[in-house]
Amino acid sequence: MTTRKSTTRRTSRSTTTRRATTARRAPRRRTSVTSTVGSALGMLVVTALLNMTWKARIGLVLLVLVIGAAYILWSHRAELAAATQDAAAGPQDATPALQDGPADPGATPAPPTGPTA
Repeated sequence: MTTRKSTTRRTSRSTTTRRATTARRAPRRRTSVTSTVGSALGMLVVTALLNMTWKARIGLVLLVLVIGAAYILWSHRAELAAATQDAAAGPQDATPALQDGPADPGATPAPPTGPTA
């Protein structure tokens, strides 16, 4: 006769602890007409770029950079004009300019402070 091992029954159902929260997933959005049209336009742009020569691609990149710089300058034109007028008016602070020598030509320089050898 074979002897049987004694087994103990677990008191808990699981050895790992689980959170009791139920996280609901957001419902999946359906694709809209705008995303479909945007995807189609993006595909057309990529196809057109792949069919271009390298010279045309580089020219297009330069054209986009020039248009972007022109837009930035145009949108900040008032700030640039104000900065130009301020620069043309000159310095307006009340602090005197620093000079190399004493302010009074007849004045003697102050003696050095500290130990002298």
